[in-house]
Amino acid sequence: MPRLTEATAAKRRAHILDAAARCLFERGLLATSVDDVCTAAGISKGAFYSHFPSKEGLIHAVTDLLSAELGSIDGDSIQSLADSLFAHQIAPALPPANARFGIEITAASAADAGLRQRTTANLERLRHAVEAAVRSLAAAGKARAGADAEAIGWLVQAHVMGVLCRNAVWSAQDEAALRRSTHLLLESLLAPV
Repeated sequence: MPRLTEATAAKRRAHILDAAARCLFERGLLATSVDDVCTAAGISKGAFYSHFPSKEGLIHAVTDLLSAELGSIDGDSIQSLADSLFAHQIAPALPPANARFGIEITAASAADAGLRQRTTANLERLRHAVEAAVRSLAAAGKARAGADAEAIGWLVQAHVMGVLCRNAVWSAQDEAALRRSTHLLLESLLAPV
């Protein structure tokens, strides 16, 4: 059998990742097997293992893919900071399956160093982006002078994780209320007095 070209291999890998993400979101991290992913992707186990060394390797790759899809934080104003946090960090976790997957990945990170590194990097990226936005807003006079950027970064990180946990266990949600809570948190911490 001829070897796949790089372009064909990359396309097949992306197809497998897409099928894996669907399975993981529908069934959950523990309930999804390599067989499930192979069936959803319409490939053999041999094809699967030519792209991923294990289920764990696949989960790491799916996590990387989803992390890359998180948007940047806009810190031009308190309003735009709250809007971008909601759009890029909270809204993706509104569907219960998405929130469940996020919680499962976070829990699995306790025992999997690769996932822990990825999860920590995502949380640190969020926190540092918020800190940078707060410092920029304060320097431009658009936020409270002396705002504690580090503490606000931690509070926003906790807010995002809290929403993720809430959505994973309680599917009844009010998107407008979650948006308002994100705005209220940032306005109460940053609005000039």
